[in-house]
Amino acid sequence: MFDELQSARVPVSFELKKLLAYSYDNLEHVTFVVAGSEVGLLRDFIGVDKPSSPLYGRHVHELVVERFTREESIEFLRRGFEEEGVQPPQDVIESAVDLFDGIVGWLTIFGRNYSDGVVDMERLKDMAVEMAVEELSKLSEREKTVLKAIASGCDSWSKVRSYIAERKGVVVPKATLTRTIEKLEKLSIIKDYKFPDPIYRLASLQL
Repeated sequence: MFDELQSARVPVSFELKKLLAYSYDNLEHVTFVVAGSEVGLLRDFIGVDKPSSPLYGRHVHELVVERFTREESIEFLRRGFEEEGVQPPQDVIESAVDLFDGIVGWLTIFGRNYSDGVVDMERLKDMAVEMAVEELSKLSEREKTVLKAIASGCDSWSKVRSYIAERKGVVVPKATLTRTIEKLEKLSIIKDYKFPDPIYRLASLQL
């Protein structure tokens, strides 16, 4: 299994794809699981629809972990706490569900930390936001500025461009801004000028 495979860089990335392609064609009893949080980049990396990719034309079974509904989130936490022998108040569970909005990873991190004794909701929230800020800090300055613009309420291409011009005193070329927004969408951070993950919106306001 390869986790976050889209982060691999050449020449290692190309060799990995050749290995996967060879195994697919010749090793009947070997199965590879490729996972990643940046779904768009992961699809681009594998390249089953790109003639230049060693994996072109191979069949891929894709399993997408969707966000939980409110009821599923509550049940997920309830069962997890039950296995840990922990019984948090119902209002704590509901507060976590409201905050993390069905994102499985955050619900898991919340449940693990609460079970380990971190029971203050504000501290748990801050921990999640700190993790997201650390991840977003790896982006370029332009990408971070775009995220801050969207987190501040800019819900269109023109509003984001105006925000950058007003705050940074820089007029970003149209093509450059379009590419930046497309990349952030491939990173699964934003979609249609919104944050699918509320924690990343809070983190973007701190950039």
